[in-house]
Amino acid sequence: MPALGAGELRQNAVRRREHTVVVTALSVSAVVVVLLTVGFWAFFVHTFSDPGSPALVGIRIDGDAVTVKSGQCPQDRVRRVEVWDGGRERLVWRGDRPLAEEGRRGLLSLWDGKAYRASSPAGPPSELPATLDVTVDHDPAYGVSEVFDIAEVRRAVVPPGSYWTHEGVRTAEQIDGILDCGNSSSP
Repeated sequence: MPALGAGELRQNAVRRREHTVVVTALSVSAVVVVLLTVGFWAFFVHTFSDPGSPALVGIRIDGDAVTVKSGQCPQDRVRRVEVWDGGRERLVWRGDRPLAEEGRRGLLSLWDGKAYRASSPAGPPSELPATLDVTVDHDPAYGVSEVFDIAEVRRAVVPPGSYWTHEGVRTAEQIDGILDCGNSSSP
């Protein structure tokens, strides 16, 4: 191989530097794209996940009175509660903007029109559907939902001040305590 002149050596050195710059830029760009993709994925999963996960909804039935306890953080307020016939997928009852503070904090008497700014229909059905799908919307905009088998709830032994949940009988404090509300004292 013949010896290279000074001009050719300089040109080869410039090409190697240009090649190194291009390879480095492409490598850095690939790493940035991967990091952005992972970051956006984590952001969207967090943003669109149920913030109350794993939020609980509890229910108790005392004669004709049906009460629901929705797990929520202290700063959140109930906006609306809807009760659906789980078997027929039709709306059975809805209450908007609970009037009492306990209702705004997630302790909700169903079919009690006087406890809400607006509700429909005015009274309870003559017979509860076999399954109730209860959805509670909160401010800020998020919600929790649970489907209850009414026969299973009626068979459960639920002490006063407690609610039947799919995770067992819980008090209102236990239902609220499951949520991570952003403070270090949360379980």
